[in-house]
Amino acid sequence: MIENLLQGLAAMANVWSVGAALLGLVSGIVIGALPGLTATMTVAVLSPFTFFMAPLIGLPFLLGVYKGAIYSGSIPAILINTPGTAAAAATTLDGHVLAREGKSRKALLVSLYSSVVGDMLATVVLIAVTAPLAAIAIKFTSPEFTILFLFALTMIAGVSGNSLTKGLIAAALGAWFGCIGLDPMSGMQRFTFGYAELTGGIALVPVLIGMFALSEILIQSEKRIVRSIAAGVDDATGVSRKEMKSLMPTVLRSTGLGIFLGALPGLGAEIACWLSYASARRRSKHPEKFGKGSLEGVAAAESGNNATVPATLIPMLVFGIPGDTVTAVLLGAFMAQGLLAGPLLFQQHGDIIYGLFCVLLLTNVMLLVFGYWAVQYLRRIVFIPRSILLPCVTVFCFAGAYAVSSDFFDVLVMIGGGVAGYLMRKVDMPIPPFVIGLLLAPRLENAVRQSLLFGDGSLSIFVSRPISAALLAIFAASLGFLVWRGIRGRPVKQTAVADEPRDAAR
Repeated sequence: MIENLLQGLAAMANVWSVGAALLGLVSGIVIGALPGLTATMTVAVLSPFTFFMAPLIGLPFLLGVYKGAIYSGSIPAILINTPGTAAAAATTLDGHVLAREGKSRKALLVSLYSSVVGDMLATVVLIAVTAPLAAIAIKFTSPEFTILFLFALTMIAGVSGNSLTKGLIAAALGAWFGCIGLDPMSGMQRFTFGYAELTGGIALVPVLIGMFALSEILIQSEKRIVRSIAAGVDDATGVSRKEMKSLMPTVLRSTGLGIFLGALPGLGAEIACWLSYASARRRSKHPEKFGKGSLEGVAAAESGNNATVPATLIPMLVFGIPGDTVTAVLLGAFMAQGLLAGPLLFQQHGDIIYGLFCVLLLTNVMLLVFGYWAVQYLRRIVFIPRSILLPCVTVFCFAGAYAVSSDFFDVLVMIGGGVAGYLMRKVDMPIPPFVIGLLLAPRLENAVRQSLLFGDGSLSIFVSRPISAALLAIFAASLGFLVWRGIRGRPVKQTAVADEPRDAAR
């Protein structure tokens, strides 16, 4: 592994790769600090501009954006009680209370240090486990991948919203749209309705920009701007070593939970922040302080959500299954660069992958430096008027959609995706299952057809192999659990501990 890391370090040790990672990180920090501009939205809008760059320039830029945006969502969460990203929602509970007590700098520094520790440990885990997992995954054949893709779709559909039924409908719709184009075996047109532009399928990136960015702009434009300004005079005190030492057990536990949740398809930072907060509250010696200005609460939420950033790359790199919506966009960026995510990726492009691992380690150090800068100087950025912000982002949406292939039809696809995403949000239908269905449908179809071809049309091919039989048992158990939770009326995404605080944060 050390030899591979040295090769990766040599591949990215140039001013362009380092500069791209730095620019992406700073851009992510600035944009993530603006309420309403999510990490998914930011990566989706900026990803088309990286398609014409070398992989070790464009991809470090996007990874920097991802990491910076997830961290800096805590800045408005603490200062104005409005999380910059959904991953920082739990941070508002204690962070803003501390700000109103004049301890905003202390809360922001705890958020920064916890984020850096969580991200660094998760990156080490990512580097340690991906290659061994890829060595196992390379033994998978079409029956195993069929069950794995079905498991990912079901898991994401079950945990992405408050209704399993709506999640499954969204996943099915995404899979249907993923089948638009030419049949891979017969070459016949499917669901193109006579439009030649659809014979190549739905363009992925314009759909992602529309569903995540344009729909968010439409939602934000409806909202009345009501902001709670931090009261009290900031005492400008930092965080002592004693305070950080006392917080480390919470940070380490939340980091472990964040890594576990991030590695599971469909979960991610939004859920990790709440579950980490709830777990820390249960384990705390002073649970009564949570929601009343507890540094422990801030540390738990921020270490948990930032630990998911490297962890979500594990299923994406090893199996080609996005860990969350941001990695779904990143998967599209990988494909645009000619990098097909999966177990063969480490054999075919090992220098690039280990170069990206080095980028993750480097940007973690950068995060500590520029995060400290953000704490000092970015406090006022949260007050940029929405009337200025949203039109600027809209321009980037249209430019990004057109930049994919310089085709106006992609702009129409982006607009259609934006309208669809807006309507789905209005009826409380989750978007992630749709996107993952759109991404995985072609690969799932190929895996099913190849499996049936190998098994002479018999479904026994899925149970005759030990690995596929084991995966099928896990899939059945997971499906049964999701149905049981749905019957009991308890959504997986929420917990009894987190329900009340979540409502308060809204």
